[in-house]
Amino acid sequence: MKVSIRRRTSLIRIGKILLYTATIMGTTKLTLECATLTSASTAAFGFLIVVLLSAFFGDLLVAITTSIVATLCFDYFYLPPVGTFHISAFSDWISLAAFLLASVIISRLAALAAEHLKRAGLLDVTLVQLNEFGGWLLALPHDSLKLSAIAQEALRIFSLEYCSLHVYAEGQWQHSTGVASSDLSREIETRLESLHDHSTDILDLANENMLGVRYIQLNKGMTPLALLALKSGTLPIEAMEIIASMIGIKLIMIGEVTS
Repeated sequence: MKVSIRRRTSLIRIGKILLYTATIMGTTKLTLECATLTSASTAAFGFLIVVLLSAFFGDLLVAITTSIVATLCFDYFYLPPVGTFHISAFSDWISLAAFLLASVIISRLAALAAEHLKRAGLLDVTLVQLNEFGGWLLALPHDSLKLSAIAQEALRIFSLEYCSLHVYAEGQWQHSTGVASSDLSREIETRLESLHDHSTDILDLANENMLGVRYIQLNKGMTPLALLALKSGTLPIEAMEIIASMIGIKLIMIGEVTS
């Protein structure tokens, strides 16, 4: 799954690079055809707008690539001798260097602004999701607890790629995919026996870690309760830790009620 996600991300990035490269070429063609109304300064300004858009709607790599393409076009079509990548005048070298520097700075600033905007939007969504999950978890009756349902609900609410818990019982870690569990009490362990998830060996943790799964330990004081395994392409680690804390508090509450 990780390979396919990376491949899709790479294809999207390549598509954006091709799109903005074509836009640079189109801008070049338009300014050359309207040479009586435009100048090298007009073309440079148009290129900078395209670079700005590529940074805001793409990423830094897309923006840097677009900047390089724009710089090459500016050199080849507008700086004498036109039609070559050779620059004869020192002042033109300064113009080219200034254009490239401005493009890179704009790319960086626009990419950061887009990233901050994206994070702000993600934070708003995450806060709503945390509120929904916390309300659902607190409203879950102790006597009708389904440990697998906790992981499944977290999977659904936060749109996780993977979610499970690993419980330490009978002297070893027991891993059941898609199950939330703990060793708080014998009653909880008895409930675990009624679940029908397919168990796997703890050595699978190594394979999961290679796939980008993050592990957060749930404790009661110094005593480990369980190990929460999460995988998400967008959820911040701080949100994952809050999810783990919510689940840990719920399990502790159950343990205090049933003990």
